[in-house]
Amino acid sequence: MGCNWWQHHFGNQIVTSRNPLIEPVMSKWTTIVVSLAVVASLLVAATLKRTRDLPADATTQDQPVPPVDTDDREIELFPTDRVLDVQITVAEADWDKIRFQTRNFFQVLQAERQFAPIPSPYVYVNAKVTIDGVEFPDVGLRKKGFIGSQNSSRPSLKIKINHVNTQAHASGLTNLTFNNNNQDVSLMSQTMGYAIYNAAGSPAPRCAYAKITVNGRHVGLYTHVERIHKPLLKRGFGNDTGTLYEGNVVDFYDGWEGSFEYKFDDPEADRRTREKMKQLIEVLKRPVPATTADNPSDADDLERDIGQLVDLDSFYTYWAVESLLGFWDGYSANANNFFIYHNPKTDRFHFIPWGADCQFEKHSKLPVDRKAPLSVKTKGLIAHKLYQIPKARARYLKTLRHIIHSHWNEDRLLAETKRIETLVTPHIPPRQRATVKFDGIRKFIRNRRGDIESETADGMPLWAAIPKLPPLLKLPGQRDRKQDENNIFHAAKTGDIDAIKKFLDPPAKPAKPVDINAHNQSGITALSLAVLAGQTRTAEFLIKRGADVTRPNRDQNTALHGAAFLGRVELAKMLIQHGAKLNVKNNRKETPLDTCQAPWTRQLQGIVQFIAGLLQISVDLDAVQSDRPIIAKLLRKHGAKLASELAPELESELE
Repeated sequence: MGCNWWQHHFGNQIVTSRNPLIEPVMSKWTTIVVSLAVVASLLVAATLKRTRDLPADATTQDQPVPPVDTDDREIELFPTDRVLDVQITVAEADWDKIRFQTRNFFQVLQAERQFAPIPSPYVYVNAKVTIDGVEFPDVGLRKKGFIGSQNSSRPSLKIKINHVNTQAHASGLTNLTFNNNNQDVSLMSQTMGYAIYNAAGSPAPRCAYAKITVNGRHVGLYTHVERIHKPLLKRGFGNDTGTLYEGNVVDFYDGWEGSFEYKFDDPEADRRTREKMKQLIEVLKRPVPATTADNPSDADDLERDIGQLVDLDSFYTYWAVESLLGFWDGYSANANNFFIYHNPKTDRFHFIPWGADCQFEKHSKLPVDRKAPLSVKTKGLIAHKLYQIPKARARYLKTLRHIIHSHWNEDRLLAETKRIETLVTPHIPPRQRATVKFDGIRKFIRNRRGDIESETADGMPLWAAIPKLPPLLKLPGQRDRKQDENNIFHAAKTGDIDAIKKFLDPPAKPAKPVDINAHNQSGITALSLAVLAGQTRTAEFLIKRGADVTRPNRDQNTALHGAAFLGRVELAKMLIQHGAKLNVKNNRKETPLDTCQAPWTRQLQGIVQFIAGLLQISVDLDAVQSDRPIIAKLLRKHGAKLASELAPELESELE
């Protein structure tokens, strides 16, 4: 119960472009919101002052490894036989600043991204880091993550070694990436998956494990993933002078060449390479010719022309490994989590995997057709076009079988999972350990060969489903956002009491006082918005000025429903004290107790993040999780009931 609250309250407010309502919502981000809950939350304080000075008394509770001079030895940053010890010292205010910064899918998937990447909301703060005893006294620290890895208590992190001293580096690397394993429930998807890419000849990051402490507090077991930049390019391709781009929910569609994020600083090289992208886009716009006995080569011409721009030897390997590993959020399965490198040696594009924290899974978490093949992913436009060509399907199958024969040794892979489990288990804090599951990856490893061989015994299955354009999202009134902010509802949400006073007591005629109990365009009262946003002083002021605590929103949710759902304990107490109805039901037939009674799950977390993104409010997920049960007890204490517990006569009374 309570999980449908958001759907009724906000479900009709999503506006999309290019796609019907449900299609963009069925992208990874909103899918996780609705079914897995690892999506979308609120961008907070996007422009913040960087603090460089640490407090004089910043200490750690654990005794740190004695620091050594960084000139004395190199750091082994990607060991496979031990867990890195990473100790971060940072001002507490700065730690809170970066860990609560976030983004939601309305921001990252807005229409403007078709023409240029959306700027990151994350900012660097100054910190000190010690890695296996090697101290770096002045580094930059920031949060990272697109949507799925959002976590305020265990955020994914980037450490910029040369943030202050531009000459500083750690074993040749200037930027370190630590993923929080929020979606990698086996803790092995990245380390084992990237190793298979590299073994198969498809360049991918190196990995290691890291125990991270912040100001002495054990935050969690992270995966240290090599940044995709010049050192990786040099190792993987033998050069680093090409152009590099990152792709997040983008593909080679007409007019989308600007959506790829350029990673270097050479505008002329960028311009030339985007011209190459346009050429590839033009090739991919061509329909796949029907293959007939009289014209067997017509379709082959398309493969040849794609191969003039994409290195097909490397692409087939990359594609086959993605499919073998069940990577449902990579390029071929979701047009996401990839880099492309225009290699000057081949004068072609090469793909590099990224964000591979959801591999070794038989079925996609996205709403794909369950009839789709298990042995191949074809949502990426290049993969789709190639797969319609008989000769290309045969080439793909040959590549896949070679990789399975050469690199899919079940006994060795299973032994590696046991080794990793033994290695990392002592370093997993209790709260993170509750989410870790080692058995799933083992089941996948045991069954994968059989699943693929049974499906491909007579050749690759036909599959012609056409990929959809990347989603573009916007909210109602987005174009007139500034105008929309000039009202009591925005003032209530942001806690601007002075502005509320002006709306209630306009300083000059003929302006009339606003109705304090009116609904906004979405059917929500100012009091409900203040409560949802956690604006305690503002809610108290509104009540004193006549806001009706029993006044429902259009969907019959009351302010108490909102306080219960988001774990606003003090606000719930205030509303009860001022006469809020405890057993009133919304249009979903849920009482306030129903909205906070459901156990905390990833699905519920995603719903909370979804609401935060829609309303553009800040929520502390840790506080929501811990305080919802407190409100449930508070409501019970005052006589609240679940809807299922209400007697029929009481129900008719309430109605």
